[in-house]
Amino acid sequence: MSSKDLKVIIVGGSIAGLSLALMLEKNGIDFVVLEGYPSIAPQVGASIGVLPNGLRILDQLGCCEEVITAAEYPVDKVTFRNSKGQTFWSFENFNQQMVGRHGYPIVFLDRCMLIEILYTNIQQKDKVLTSERVAAVENHPSHVSVTTTTGKTYTGSFVVGGDGIHSTIRQQMWKDARESDPAWFDTSEADALPATYACIFGISEGVPGIEKGTLNSVFNEHFSYLIPSGPGERTYWFLVKNMGKTCYGSEIPRFTKDEEKALAEEHWDDLITPSMRFSDLYKSKISSVYTALPEYVYKKWHFKRMITIGDAAHKFQPLTGQGGNSAIETAAALTNHLVSFLKTNPSRNLLTEDLTMIFEQTQSQREERAWGLVKASHARQRLECMETPLLKFAAKMIFPYIPKHVLLTRWIQTYSPAVSLNMLPIPKRPRTIPYYDELRRSPSSRGPISYVLFVAFAMIAFFAFRLLFVAGKVNGTWSFVGEALVSQSIGEMNMDLRQLYTGVPSIDKILRSLVTIFLPATANPSNPEQPLQLLYFLSSMLPLIAIFTVEGYRERNKWTPIASAGFWGILYQLRGIGFIAPFYFAASLLVSCGSTFFIQPGRQVPAAKFILPAMMLGFIVPTILLFLPFDDSNARQVVIALWQPAPVWISGLTTVFSVVAGIATRVIGGKKNSPKDTMSDLPHLRALYQTTGVIAACVHLSLIIASLVSSGLSLSRLFIPTDSFAPVATLAEGVLVFFQNDLVLVAASCFLWCLVSIWDLNRSGLSDVDLRVAFCGLLAGYVVIGPGATAAMVWFWREGVMSGKAKIFQ
Repeated sequence: MSSKDLKVIIVGGSIAGLSLALMLEKNGIDFVVLEGYPSIAPQVGASIGVLPNGLRILDQLGCCEEVITAAEYPVDKVTFRNSKGQTFWSFENFNQQMVGRHGYPIVFLDRCMLIEILYTNIQQKDKVLTSERVAAVENHPSHVSVTTTTGKTYTGSFVVGGDGIHSTIRQQMWKDARESDPAWFDTSEADALPATYACIFGISEGVPGIEKGTLNSVFNEHFSYLIPSGPGERTYWFLVKNMGKTCYGSEIPRFTKDEEKALAEEHWDDLITPSMRFSDLYKSKISSVYTALPEYVYKKWHFKRMITIGDAAHKFQPLTGQGGNSAIETAAALTNHLVSFLKTNPSRNLLTEDLTMIFEQTQSQREERAWGLVKASHARQRLECMETPLLKFAAKMIFPYIPKHVLLTRWIQTYSPAVSLNMLPIPKRPRTIPYYDELRRSPSSRGPISYVLFVAFAMIAFFAFRLLFVAGKVNGTWSFVGEALVSQSIGEMNMDLRQLYTGVPSIDKILRSLVTIFLPATANPSNPEQPLQLLYFLSSMLPLIAIFTVEGYRERNKWTPIASAGFWGILYQLRGIGFIAPFYFAASLLVSCGSTFFIQPGRQVPAAKFILPAMMLGFIVPTILLFLPFDDSNARQVVIALWQPAPVWISGLTTVFSVVAGIATRVIGGKKNSPKDTMSDLPHLRALYQTTGVIAACVHLSLIIASLVSSGLSLSRLFIPTDSFAPVATLAEGVLVFFQNDLVLVAASCFLWCLVSIWDLNRSGLSDVDLRVAFCGLLAGYVVIGPGATAAMVWFWREGVMSGKAKIFQ
């Protein structure tokens, strides 16, 4: 796999350096690690949090279980406290959520423990050298040589600087570039490194009052605490304080032990919990360090045959724990691009140009994510230090009420984009959230196209208003309706209108209006096509109503604008689905606009098994009754009135069936805390889409065939309104125009919605359907099986794609 005589010189036996050494060893690539300290894992008083993005790579390297075991207590409770140590927000069962969603816990341990684990797993320990501090690096056309302070020289193909924020390798790169390529680096970066905060971090033992498996953040004005529990009797702690100004480069101070002691005494009586003070931690410390906290991502990480990784390339605030984990990620990215190049060029030496390409690919892959994490950690530190009146208000009045699902979504954006090693298998650990490199592509937002789509649906709604309401007024349809309501009869049908349905005047008034509109279409059609058009319209609505109901009961749509199918049903029954559907579709797009929406848990529809029976009783049976011959006009009007709240019947019956079944299960079965089957709803959803889609398709095909074999039926008269604004001779004629427009409009908006729904799964990384193929497929579906059946077909496919995601990561 490696090219001829390839050897990597790693400077720094850090987490970045040793993880890279282990990765190279796994790929059969020669290396040497030069560590300046006399020992490979010195105790410098630092702890480290290892997060899912880091643990996943360590799992590939065979180290994960050792790290978790060494840490002993994964974080299971996150608590945020005010300056009095009182809890104002907490997250219980944190570990269960973290492991369930991302496959790995968050653990804390001594930094030296993690380094020791990495070192132990390296087989060729003779290639990890201590007391070898780098003095100089010399680039050559075909290799690089490194001289240490002991006078030894090491030769290799390239150098990787994992030597921290004060990186010797970075300084060497800048020096070489000034001599041979001054434009390569931004010369101002020498003094661009900023530090706003300083921190005393330490390790204490035997401190009472800190629960094992907890992570405490304590908010104060211009300073804050982070206190995770550690293995055994250890407690880790960070006192972070705003230095009063942002220092740059050489201005960044270095602190003495006396200055540390002075700062500690200044905060001696700070409350960590109501019963514990900072002094309790400091007096029990076994080690501590006072240091400034630079935060930066360098613009260039490499030059010729040298590259920096870890803190030498991107330095983080410790608050979010991403420093060490990002170092592991960058090491993995470098290994991926190096191995990929070697696979395609197995027998040639690495040219400087080749290395530049590999290094650029590494930085390009990692830079944006690193910057995002650096900025996120800085923003969180500002919030916890309540740096401004606005942040103080947010910390005290908004943060305590933030729902947990907001944090859960942030986790996805933090952990899921992480790099892994392409050439090593990813161990199977059950989880509900995929990592981006396990998807077909990284999820992305809709971007500016969202605005185009909202405008498109608004335009369809505008045309719907014109064609349904304005046209009805101009062509005289609403005048016919008004006259019938006033005279309490439909003259052209010689039929009296029923006045009483529920006994509630406001509801009866609405029902009289709706019955007046539906009566001519079922009992006195203007032409032979009219009842067939209504039948077609209602059969096309059937799959849409099913989909609206499913989305209303889908877990991840709770508390969103589309969570109540009954509410939307009332709207489109009163104002026409052609006018209301675009608003529903726009609301659906708003709900699902996030890049990670479709990879989040919550695909399940707990009430799935009850929707089809509710559809049959609440919509299909009343619709059949609409078209039965009734000699009694009063009975016909009652049936029409009974049909009007069909969407409400469906939602109500679904809820009733679900509640009754739940009670029966508990009473009869007595099952408690049974494992949740995340796929149990899928067969019921498929049956729902198949049943409603087949019904709609059968009606569509029947009418197409009937119009072809019968000279008395016309497809154009069936589906296409002529002049919507031309005066109509009868109420029946006006109602036909209304329903024709209603159908065309909902079909148009549904087409766009289906196309966007397919694209959504593409941009979420769950599918790779070509949108041109999808567009043509939707057109063909509309022609062959009709719009309703096509929508059912799309949702059938969509459900399978979303549920397939869940299967992959079990």
